[in-house]
Amino acid sequence: MSALFDKFLTSIAVGLAVTFLGTVIGRLCQRCWSAPAPARVLRSFSLLGTTGADGCLLHHEATRAPGSVATLRFGDLSQRFELTDAPLGDGTYAAEPLDQL
Repeated sequence: MSALFDKFLTSIAVGLAVTFLGTVIGRLCQRCWSAPAPARVLRSFSLLGTTGADGCLLHHEATRAPGSVATLRFGDLSQRFELTDAPLGDGTYAAEPLDQL
């Protein structure tokens, strides 16, 4: 009876060791294969060709990368802007209009 019990404990110990090693190896592989997420930077863009009621350029804040296209609504109209990495003198970046209203 003792030999049977020893085999049972040995099989449980081996099973736990295999499970533990599989978990550790899986976590290590997940760290190696998963690329870090790019940092999301909130930028303020000046919408070129637009003006508000006070006569100043309208602004839009986004975390999108330069080269992305943002579609913004002005009342019933929508206009597309390409977000650029061109800095302006006021600390914002240029957003160039793709559509003419």
